[in-house]
Amino acid sequence: MFYSDVYLMEDAMKLGRKTGASGFDVLFLACAKKANAKLVTDDKKMYETAVKAGIEVELLRELISSP
Repeated sequence: MFYSDVYLMEDAMKLGRKTGASGFDVLFLACAKKANAKLVTDDKKMYETAVKAGIEVELLRELISSP
C-alpha cells in the first residue's frame, strides 16, 4: 500500500495538533492510522505519541528482547 504525503496531510496535521508531534513522525502516524495498521518503531517518543493518539503500536526493542 502506498500513501502520498499529500493524501496524509490533513490527518497528519490533526495528529500534530492533538499530540504535539511534528515532522515525519506525524506522517508515519497518519499512515498507520489511515491503513488501520500497527506501527512498529524503535523510537520511544514516537511510541508514546502513537499510544496517546490511540494508534496500535509496538516498540521494536521490546519485540526483539522478548523470548
